[in-house]
Amino acid sequence: MPHARIDLNRSHQPRLKDYSRAILAGMVRGLEMPESDLFQVFRLHDEDELVYSPTFPTDRRDDIIFIEVLASDVYNDEQKQAGMIAIIDELEVLGVKRETVLCVIVEVHGAAWHDGGTPGSAWDDSISHGGTTGT
Repeated sequence: MPHARIDLNRSHQPRLKDYSRAILAGMVRGLEMPESDLFQVFRLHDEDELVYSPTFPTDRRDDIIFIEVLASDVYNDEQKQAGMIAIIDELEVLGVKRETVLCVIVEVHGAAWHDGGTPGSAWDDSISHGGTTGT
């Protein structure tokens, strides 16, 4: 159940739905997750609220989109790289310059996820059958 948090300048607001679809498509293609597994948070920022180097690692960056994907620790390094590249590829189709995107995958252990209390969820089962009872 990867969850994406996207921080970007307010000027991108008219394209959020397009960006959402592109990020999801990249996660589906690169991380091989179900298309129905859609969890994203877009945070819009005013000018000067996003601080970044315009010259690292290239001197072509004039904007930035931070994408942080929270994911279970089930992906190997090749899958993580494929996921990030696929996300950036999908955004590039929309005209977003590759060097504008800074993408990171943050791994979270399965027991650290919960879906809000749905009885019988995979996370509930893994905790109740594999974890400690606290007694």
